[in-house]
Parts: sequence; C-alpha cells; structure tokens
Amino acid sequence: MMIDYNVSDHWPADTPGWLKSLVSSLDRRHGGSSVLPLTVIVDEVLEWLELASGVDAWKNAANRASLRSDLEESARALGPGLRAHIATSLADFQAAFARLVNSPGTVLKQPPGSRTDAVWTDVATAGENLLAALETDEGARASWDDLVATARDRALAGREYRPIADLLFDQLRRRGLDAKGIFRGLVSVMAFGREPDSPHIGERDVPLEERIASARTYLGTRAVAEPVVVWLGYQGRTFLHLSAGRVSFLDAHWAVPNARPGRQDFEHKAELWEFVRHGDLFKVAELVDEESDVDFLVRVDLGTTTAADAVDRAVRTVETIIRRHPQRWRDPPVPRPTRALVLRSPRLAELRAPQTRDGFAR
Repeated sequence: MMIDYNVSDHWPADTPGWLKSLVSSLDRRHGGSSVLPLTVIVDEVLEWLELASGVDAWKNAANRASLRSDLEESARALGPGLRAHIATSLADFQAAFARLVNSPGTVLKQPPGSRTDAVWTDVATAGENLLAALETDEGARASWDDLVATARDRALAGREYRPIADLLFDQLRRRGLDAKGIFRGLVSVMAFGREPDSPHIGERDVPLEERIASARTYLGTRAVAEPVVVWLGYQGRTFLHLSAGRVSFLDAHWAVPNARPGRQDFEHKAELWEFVRHGDLFKVAELVDEESDVDFLVRVDLGTTTAADAVDRAVRTVETIIRRHPQRWRDPPVPRPTRALVLRSPRLAELRAPQTRDGFAR
C-alpha cells in the first residue's frame, strides 16, 4: 500500500482492495517493473539506428537477440486497451524490425551515414509512428483504462499492473508533462476524491466511477508550450562571464550584489534581482567568515517548450558547454547545481515588463 503525505494506511473498512493496489502502483518510490516500457525500447532501437555501428552493434547476433527479447516482453505487457489503440503502428514496427534483424550481414554491417537499404528507414519511420501513437491523448487514457482494469481483475495473482503504470508514466513524460506531479494528482483523485492539486486533507464522498473518470480526463491533458527559463546556481569558480547562445554564465559574487537597482547594469539584471532581492536564493557571502550557497550562476533560456524536466534539460546543456570550454572552468570535474529556479511564461512576462525608475517590475 502507498504510504506518504498523501496516502495513509488507515483506509476505510469498505475500501476495495483493488483501489489500494491501484494507488500503490502510482507510488514511484516502491520500485518499478523489470519489464521496460515499450516507449523506452522503441527509443533505444531508434538511437541504435542513428548512432550504433553496424559491425559492433547490428551485426552482433547477441545484440539483436537482446533487442528482440526486450521488444517482445514489452509488447506482451501491454493492456488490451492500448494494444487496440496502437495495433496498426505496433504491427508495422514489429514487422520492420523483424526484417532488419533478419537481414544479411552485408546490410547489418553498414555504419550510420552509409545505409542505403530500405530496411533501415522502414524501422525508423515505423518507430517514430509508434511513439507518436503512444504519446497521444487517447494513448495515455488507454493505458489508464488498462491500469484500472488490471487492478480490478481478481484473477490476477501478481503485480501485473506495474508494467502498465511504468509505461503510463513514460507516456506522460514524453508528452511534456510533469509525470511525477501527474501521478501525485492521480493519488489525490483516486484515494480521496479530491481535485488533483487540492491543498485540502481528508476524503470527499465521491463515487469510485466518478473518480476514475476524473482521473482519466486529468491525465489526458495536453502539455502547454510556453517560454521557459531556468536559473542554476553552482559552487566552484569559473571565469567572470561566458555567453553561448541562449546560455549565460555569471560570477555570482559579482552579479548578485550588482543586481541591486542603481548598480552596474548587465544582461538579465532585473530578472535576477526579482528573486535575489530577499536574500534567500542564490546567497553569496558578504563577510569573510560567511559561506556562499553559490559561486556562479547560469541562465538557460529553453525557448518555447514544456516545463517538464526543464531543470534536467538545462543541466545537460550547461554540462555540454563546460566540457567544450574546459579552459574556463577552474575546478574540474563538471559540477552539479546546488540551486535551481524555473521561470515560466506568466512570471517571465511580469519580469520583462517595463521597469520603473527604482528598477522594480510592476
């Protein structure tokens, strides 16, 4: 049973066992299934098509057998609803993949960039079509229907719902949504009959079928593409300033004090001041016996995108730049951020509003 700040082990006496199992399947801390989600397997095949060498990867019989086994296992774990929804695209991908792995060695040994046989492009096209089908509103809702049906099936003795829950989680992530947040919202809806983001505690008297329908609607919500900026704070010293496209590096010991109105101007000054003005974020030492939270800041403009995984994407961007400019980094290896802040479109619009004479955005 799932036990955290959302879900107690004190279920009402008449709570059906399948509901407890369903809610438990939404707890990501209790481990997942040994079966990889179909999305992960298809993604891996597509990456191999693009990057893996022919001789070392595709011509190796053990590698092909491993991919084939993973694909078959993931397909077997699909629920009937999702299987029906993706039937055509799944069959196309399986057929194209079978033709590739059974191709002669002269085809399989071809390296990326020199592959002319149609079997390569057939697998790539079929894989992209399958992923597109899995990422639709209907695909996510079909997985939810399967998850509910599996939890309710008393004939199942094991934890057959786990592979379905893992696949649903990855479907949501690939749709650009905050999958962890969505699963927490589903717990709120299913366990307590509340709204997904409700701050209230306690259970509401909402029939189970209504909860299931509300959860189905909720997880089928499309991700919103909006301007997203991530500020990251790191410890360790770098040179004063580096700009690389949409990414700006700033020495925190210089930028944070100078963000105050009336001091030296620099790019993104007003934006930085809005969240360091109270002194509880990106703090830097002012006295010799004080310690700094951060030594340098990085502002990453992700452009118009979804906010899900924004920090992870920003961190990967920064790591790539640092590796390409090692001469500007004084403390190898590549660091990890100690602080992070995500700004989304409403907040960005506010911060980019015309400034008053005292430097504050109104």
